[in-house]
Amino acid sequence: MPAHQRVRTVIVALLGTFALAVGALALAAPTAVAAPTQVDFPFDGLGADDAPSTPNATKPDERGKKAEKLGGTVTTQIIDLATGIVKCGLNIASPAVKCSL
Repeated sequence: MPAHQRVRTVIVALLGTFALAVGALALAAPTAVAAPTQVDFPFDGLGADDAPSTPNATKPDERGKKAEKLGGTVTTQIIDLATGIVKCGLNIASPAVKCSL
């Protein structure tokens, strides 16, 4: 191997090592130093202008909680069914997996 090619290989290796070191340091450095600012969003329930004690405030709606509860059970049943189907498919390929359906 000629000396010129060795020098070029050493330079490329050193530059590659330097680039990896700088990249690792850049990832380890903190990304945000600025403090977050406080912003008052209208109608978020936290400001003084939209407190529940105002006469125009409405009662909290219970339909959202009810829908979330009912939707959660349906979602859980769908996930369990999909898991059972996958297990039965694996049971066909390998008898070590038991099919629960």
